Amino acid sequence: MDSGWWLRLGSVFRWPENGAGISKYYTQIHVGNPPKRYHLDIDTGSDLTWIQCDAPCTSCAKGAHPYYKPTRGNILSSKDSFCFDVQHNSKFGHCESCSQCDYEIEYADHSSYLGVLSRDDLHLVAINDSSINSRVIIGCAYDQQGILLNSLTKTDGILGLSRAKVSLPSQLSKEGIIDNVIGHCLTSDSVSGGYMFLGGDIVPQAKMSWVPMFNDASINYVAEVSKVTYGSKQLGFDRYKNGNGRIVFDSGSSYTYFTRQAYSGLLSMLKDISGDGFIQDASDTTLPIC
Repeated sequence: MDSGWWLRLGSVFRWPENGAGISKYYTQIHVGNPPKRYHLDIDTGSDLTWIQCDAPCTSCAKGAHPYYKPTRGNILSSKDSFCFDVQHNSKFGHCESCSQCDYEIEYADHSSYLGVLSRDDLHLVAINDSSINSRVIIGCAYDQQGILLNSLTKTDGILGLSRAKVSLPSQLSKEGIIDNVIGHCLTSDSVSGGYMFLGGDIVPQAKMSWVPMFNDASINYVAEVSKVTYGSKQLGFDRYKNGNGRIVFDSGSSYTYFTRQAYSGLLSMLKDISGDGFIQDASDTTLPIC
């Protein structure tokens, strides 16, 4: 097992017409034979790695590269176990009588896409510059809806890094190609981005703080939280059986979110010291204090 595979990260920041800035990290992968390059958003909250594709494409953004087009022989059968896992979480459920594995995925922001599963070659480069090809499950996304279309102007899809069986790290770990370890090191500038690694050989050995992951049925990366403080005051939050709270690590989220209870407590504290010059706007219920 060679446990040191790395992918360079890039970063994108753009101002869409509505004035809301969108910032993201993406990485580059090579898929197919011969290999073709694609830029994918890194997302620990997504199960499936998918690329916009010509199947044909019903609704797609321009993207960074020409659409992915799997060969007919690479399209996955509905009887494949990976098909069952993906369709089980899909809007329409599993279709055993279908000839191919179509699915629909909807995100928390209500954007969605239709796709079909394929099995294709993924080309990886190790830290010693050696390379390896691995046959992995990839989503061929041919119909994007919602604000998902706006985020695909500089990228071609999403790199799914969750703990699900179909995620890229889980597939590579099952094949014995990597330890089931992922990480990313980010630079402070907006140009180089940093790098992402698959496997345990590139984990920094110094200046690291380790936090145990909560091991439950969730496919997300969940850690426990003992307390949250603002100044000297402690915020209340939802607690579980052991008295601690939980936090989800999601590389695909731009913001840090509190639960309603903790956020309400923070707002109350800010109102107590609002005489120090904070601006209050009661018309904005989500961000009432500047």
